[in-house]
Amino acid sequence: MKTTVLVSGCEIRALICTLVFIGVPISMPCQAQSMLSLQESVSKALESRASLKAEAERISAAHGLEKQSALIPNPTFQFENQNLRPGQTYTRDVDTYAYLIQPLDVLGKRKQRIAVAGKEVNTSEAQYELARRQIAQSVKQSYWAARGAQEIRDLLKDTVDNFQRIVDYHSAQLSVGAISEQDFLRIRLESERLKISSNLAAIEATRARVQLQKEMGQIDFPELVLTEPLDANQTPLTPVDAQQVLAQRVEMRLARAALEEAQAKARLEAVSARPDLNILYGYKRTQLVDSTTGINTALAGLQITLPISDRNQGNRATATAEVSRQQQLLAAAQSSVLADYYGALQGYQLRRNEVVENLQPLREHATEISEIAQDAYTQGGTDLLRLLDAERARLDAQLAYVQGMVEYQQSIVDLQVAEGVAP
Repeated sequence: MKTTVLVSGCEIRALICTLVFIGVPISMPCQAQSMLSLQESVSKALESRASLKAEAERISAAHGLEKQSALIPNPTFQFENQNLRPGQTYTRDVDTYAYLIQPLDVLGKRKQRIAVAGKEVNTSEAQYELARRQIAQSVKQSYWAARGAQEIRDLLKDTVDNFQRIVDYHSAQLSVGAISEQDFLRIRLESERLKISSNLAAIEATRARVQLQKEMGQIDFPELVLTEPLDANQTPLTPVDAQQVLAQRVEMRLARAALEEAQAKARLEAVSARPDLNILYGYKRTQLVDSTTGINTALAGLQITLPISDRNQGNRATATAEVSRQQQLLAAAQSSVLADYYGALQGYQLRRNEVVENLQPLREHATEISEIAQDAYTQGGTDLLRLLDAERARLDAQLAYVQGMVEYQQSIVDLQVAEGVAP
């Protein structure tokens, strides 16, 4: 025998509010998924990014050039015969020469080559550090974007799961005539809208996660649970002095290293105009006139280039122009660094004010309005449509809060990078 139990409208409304509108439960992450914090993502990126390893090889290459610049040039061995004619006796009639030519570097060229190579090492190290910090920045930005997408996905998924129970309950009530078909259609329409939003959020969360793993230099893309709290870093950051920013920013270090390298090359081109010196020392066997045997003698000499027309004028002019260029680039880097810092500082302050003064009150007010609407609906003082509008506003406020927190965390990353804080 089948028995149908009818409940009152107030009981239905109270049950609805209990199931979904009082609060959305937080889903627990799957234990099989890997947990990933912000610092772990940065560490993995710095360990595995192939582009960063390529930058490290530039340092090794620069050290190799530095080592090469300090080496003494190899001597040249020369052997020759003179007075070769048909019918001669080689040991008696031919003059023989065998000697070494050793380049001398006594006019400062070797010293300047070593100085240039050392400056190139400094430049390559600064370029590596810049690449390292840029990777850390991109990973942090991607992490917070993926963390926000994960939060939105979970929030909408929980809302859909709970709302489906309301749809099922109203379907049962419609079948026994306890509610109107119009109210049921409104409930079902809201459920379908939430499902679409949830599916789009899941797609966006996957895209953001894959982008994060790409920035980390990963070759596989498993599911991850990002564990960094969205409301972390609530303590206000204190602005730093502009001179401290200039001292900490690796871009300034790179610009100074490039200028010093250009200056070292200019000095090298200046000393390259000096003569090249070579000494000769060796053996000579000469056949004397009216003698049947030759004599052995020593050979010594000095070679020197004469800088008459070629005084390295073109290379010296080029090096001087490069020094001027690097000086201008240093000034431009200083201006860019300070602009980045003050822009990032203002962006951080605006984002923080938005979170504190707008987003947090918005979420609280939306929750308060939702609770009032729930009470009114439970007591029969309002209809279902108004309750759904209030709950939609609450959900929109929560989503806006998540997005605002993501942008707030990203503004902190930008400010730390602009200050020159190491990752």
